[in-house]
Amino acid sequence: MELTRVYKKLAEAQFFLRKLTEQERQMIGDMEPFDYYLSAFLNAGRTVDWRLHREQRVIYPTWRKTWDANLTPQEDSLIKFMVNDRNVEVHESGSSRSVAHESVEFRAGTHRVEGGFIDVVDGFGPPGMPSAVLSKPTYHSFTIDGAERKATEACADYLALLQKMVKEFDAAHP
Repeated sequence: MELTRVYKKLAEAQFFLRKLTEQERQMIGDMEPFDYYLSAFLNAGRTVDWRLHREQRVIYPTWRKTWDANLTPQEDSLIKFMVNDRNVEVHESGSSRSVAHESVEFRAGTHRVEGGFIDVVDGFGPPGMPSAVLSKPTYHSFTIDGAERKATEACADYLALLQKMVKEFDAAHP
C-alpha cells in the first residue's frame, strides 16, 4: 500500500515537535515562533488522518472505527483535544495553550542560556543569594479533561499515537 505522503506528514509533525521543544527552552529572544511551530505541528498531525481518509477511503473509515474503539479513554481524549485545538487554531482564535512564567535564578557571572548569554553583576542582595532572577515564559499547558499537561509532552504523546495508528494501518493492509 502506498502511504508515502502519510509518512511525510508524520515526519513533518516530528520536525515541528523538535522545533517546539527547542523554542520552549529559549530564555531570551523572540518567543512568538512557538505559536508558529505549534500551528504547523497541529496541521501536520491533522493531515495524517485526513490523508489516510482521503487516499484509503474504501478501507480506512471502517478500520479507523475499530482502531478508535481500542483506544484508552486518555488516548481518545487526547486525539479529540488535538483535533479540536487544531480547528480552533486555524478557524477561530488560536490554540488553547496557556503561557505562564517561571522564575530562573542566576548568581554573579556569565551564563549560557538557550538563545545567548546572560551576564550577571555581583553586589545585589545578601551573600549566597542569587544576584538576578529572570522571568522565563513557559508554554506549559493545555487543559485536557480538566488536567494541565505540558504542551510539548501532549504533542509528543499525540504524535506517538499517530505513528502507532499509521504503523498498525500499514501492517493490516500490506
